[in-house]
Amino acid sequence: MRTEAEKSRLRRYSWPAMAVAGGLSAIGYLRHRVQRGSMFLPDRYPNGIWNPAPYGLDVEDCWFSTPDGVDLNGWWIPHKRAKGTILFCHGNSGSIAHQIGFLRHLRRLKVHVFAFDYRGYGRSAGSPSERGLCRDVRAAHAFVTERLERPASEILLFGHSLGGAVAIDAALDCEVAGLVAQSTFTDVKAAAKAFYPNLPIHRVARARFRSLDKVGELTLPKLFVHGDADGTLPLALGRELFDRAADPKEFYAVAGAGHNDVHRHGGFEYLRRLSRFRNRCLIAAAA
Repeated sequence: MRTEAEKSRLRRYSWPAMAVAGGLSAIGYLRHRVQRGSMFLPDRYPNGIWNPAPYGLDVEDCWFSTPDGVDLNGWWIPHKRAKGTILFCHGNSGSIAHQIGFLRHLRRLKVHVFAFDYRGYGRSAGSPSERGLCRDVRAAHAFVTERLERPASEILLFGHSLGGAVAIDAALDCEVAGLVAQSTFTDVKAAAKAFYPNLPIHRVARARFRSLDKVGELTLPKLFVHGDADGTLPLALGRELFDRAADPKEFYAVAGAGHNDVHRHGGFEYLRRLSRFRNRCLIAAAA
């Protein structure tokens, strides 16, 4: 049995350790809440437009699984006169059911489109994380090439915002003809500083999505698209990412465009630039 003096000394020495442990636990909890509350903003089924046919978009509902056993949902949107396939990675919010307008716009390029939801989004199972999303896009690529039997040499990875970082990571080891990164960022900390200039959100962000460290390794054709009035992820982040990227590369700044309306502001010129880039990628892949 301990004496009262021994118990007093034990409490005196253990309380600081407990306080440190509690503080670390609180920081970890805060980091988790901030991460989930600002980085990943999924919308779950049935929110959104899950029957896009009345809006002029016929889709084939698809299910596939990741290597770690997460069931994901996606839409296959075939085109009768397709010239290539776009594997589309959406941003950090909503789901594919919120992308109807943009997916219709992509079809004007006369391409097949495969759009999918990350884990925790839409009807996909699981919970989002940086590692999880990077696994998800690779599973989507495997589904398109193996199950849908589309040649990897005809696929363009297309990522918007957070999806740009996901697509850049996938391009490190997935065979594709080219990469389009639209309205994306250099890394999470820089994006958080830009979006929350008066809050130290970047200090507790767990995910990194360090695209700046990856684009220099990518030797496939790359097109970086950014609105010059983007109030969410400033144009400077897109240009910095482009400057770090290896050749071949192009940068297309869309005048007057914000974060989610690049295609509307770009209009015909936007489609022309994407179409021209797609054609160059397919020619280079076939050479």
